[in-house]
Amino acid sequence: METKKLIAGTEMVVGAILLIFIGYGLYLGHLVGDDEFWNYVREDGPVEWPTALFLFFCSIIAVYRVFQYRKLKKPLWLLTWGALAFLFFFAAGEEISWGQRVFGIESSEFFLEHNKQAETNLHNLIVGGQSINILIFSRLMFLVLIIYFVFSRILVLKVPFIRGLVNRFRVPLPKKQHLILMGVSTLMVLLIGLKKESELHELSFAMVFFLIFLNPYEIDQD
Repeated sequence: METKKLIAGTEMVVGAILLIFIGYGLYLGHLVGDDEFWNYVREDGPVEWPTALFLFFCSIIAVYRVFQYRKLKKPLWLLTWGALAFLFFFAAGEEISWGQRVFGIESSEFFLEHNKQAETNLHNLIVGGQSINILIFSRLMFLVLIIYFVFSRILVLKVPFIRGLVNRFRVPLPKKQHLILMGVSTLMVLLIGLKKESELHELSFAMVFFLIFLNPYEIDQD
């Protein structure tokens, strides 16, 4: 019971912090000025570091799940959460260019030539004239996230095959409060209407996924 109260309290606090971050972005974008908003969402700024931090927290929770499930002899569960641990750690590193600016590390010639921001990361690479960020990290990721947040629970409840896959791989699904928070935060960010608003979308995803990993939806609870 105490654990449930702690998780519920954490969800309320993290959700409130997220909405405050976005609300302040709305205030800057509409009532203060574009320059102030762009400074707010700049590289290594007030939005980017919390995004990286919560992506890292997601990775930590995923590692914890691996240790939690390893005695259950469920290799597919371990595969899922091991992959999530790696992916979110990778995303956290990419978000801050692997600490390049923090430690003053110069980019190699490859990244100076092929990275549109001359940074040591993959998501800003230009390959064959195509932006990896737009092609994979924006369009493809956007499609995956839309399916995940909008359709995943419906598909799980209505399609036995998908329900079986989710159970077999122990895929974490969002609860209703996570869907509501994601929906509200997305609408708030869209109201800003400025080019760099995507940084606040990334913050939303990082914080909401942290809550999902912390307290995932259990299929059998309905």
